[in-house]
Amino acid sequence: MDEVFKDPVHFSKGINLKTLMTSSTEFHIDIDFQKETDLLGDDDLLAEDDDEEDSDIEDVLKNIEESTEKLMLSSPDYLSFKELATKMVDCVPSGDCKILILEEGTGPVVPVDAEVTVHYAAYWEKAKIPFDSTMTMNVGSPMNIRLGIGKCLPGLEIGLTTVRGPTARFILLLQPRLAWGPNGVPPRILPQPALFVISLYNVKDVYSASKFNDLPIEEQTKFEVTMKTVAVLHSQAKDLFGKKKYYKAIKNYQQSRSVLCLSMPRDKNEEEEIKKLTIKVISNLDNHCKALFYCGQAHEMLGKQELAAKYYKKALKLEPKNRDIGKALASLDESVKTGEKNVKELWQNAFQSQPRKEKVVYDIDDDFKNGVRDMCQDLAGRKEYAKFDLPTGLTKDEVMCIKNLTEDFEGLTVLEDGEGKRKKVSIVKKITDYTYTNIQILLKLTDLLLKYNFRDANIISIKNS
Repeated sequence: MDEVFKDPVHFSKGINLKTLMTSSTEFHIDIDFQKETDLLGDDDLLAEDDDEEDSDIEDVLKNIEESTEKLMLSSPDYLSFKELATKMVDCVPSGDCKILILEEGTGPVVPVDAEVTVHYAAYWEKAKIPFDSTMTMNVGSPMNIRLGIGKCLPGLEIGLTTVRGPTARFILLLQPRLAWGPNGVPPRILPQPALFVISLYNVKDVYSASKFNDLPIEEQTKFEVTMKTVAVLHSQAKDLFGKKKYYKAIKNYQQSRSVLCLSMPRDKNEEEEIKKLTIKVISNLDNHCKALFYCGQAHEMLGKQELAAKYYKKALKLEPKNRDIGKALASLDESVKTGEKNVKELWQNAFQSQPRKEKVVYDIDDDFKNGVRDMCQDLAGRKEYAKFDLPTGLTKDEVMCIKNLTEDFEGLTVLEDGEGKRKKVSIVKKITDYTYTNIQILLKLTDLLLKYNFRDANIISIKNS
């Protein structure tokens, strides 16, 4: 068994480290994996496959080489690391980390706790193809690295905090001690010096804003501190806005405005810069308010009323006097109430239930109630149109009682005319639309008969059926 694993074993499929650490994983090893097998019995065919595989590898290496040239990450022309080292500067006294700046960056020196965005390619001595590169990871995009938390090679972190950023290009020569360790990580990472070609794209001093409140007031009011802190806050707000975290983005702009208010410019130029930034902050806050408003509208169109109300309220908090936001919120509230009412009616119809009638309380004796009820029954039983006028001088409670009792009889309605003691109240037996239509026809027919003098014609009265 020991002979079988004498040489390194390569897995046919990669292992996901997260899956390996968080779930149960089984490995099945075929001890005959090193034996040659020929299932098809065709050596030439297998030879062709080998050629194709070699061709694929060559294509991949060629693409990597072309990519490094395109991004200016190619290994520089030199005879040896020793010769290249003579053109470089030590970053540490031991000489384990050397740097050669190809293009000077803009801005201040990269802070030790910053977040940087870089592309890099790492080479062994006299190699043209990198053994490690950001181009083969992170879907080919530049990599974001947070410094000062131990997730970066020591030498790489030392080199990055030596240059000005962003937009710097430089090379680092790292000894194993400041790279992957004196023993390397065999078989891929050798215990040898490595050359890093690095392009720095962006620098975020992520902790400047959080440290601002801890500074003494004399430092907080300095123009340089103001500009640095505001730049960080605006950068973070932009990222948050891109991730649709609007409320946090707005908080950053509000903090930026507070920082600008504390600043004490020393001359007119600095004063103008502060004014420009203040206008920009106010403009961004206004745009964010609109963004929240539009986000609310989008959720409302999708039928997500709760989310829509949430964003409308956030927008209204920023601009309490904005009428459009207030109207949108009121309209949404009315829509929600109408929807709830419609749903309630739908379920009532589904279960054939009627809404409960509120009990009306009024001060009326039983004789009056019984008399009104008998009168309503008499009118409801008639087939033709009828009207019963009640005496004047009825009290408010008596009118309410009459209205409430007539609702229990189909076809009855209460008519009111006038105000106070002179108010006339009548109970009417309504005619149906069918009867009304026939009466209209009868009237037109009568007009025709009179117009053409059809004296002998018999007019038949139409009764309500």
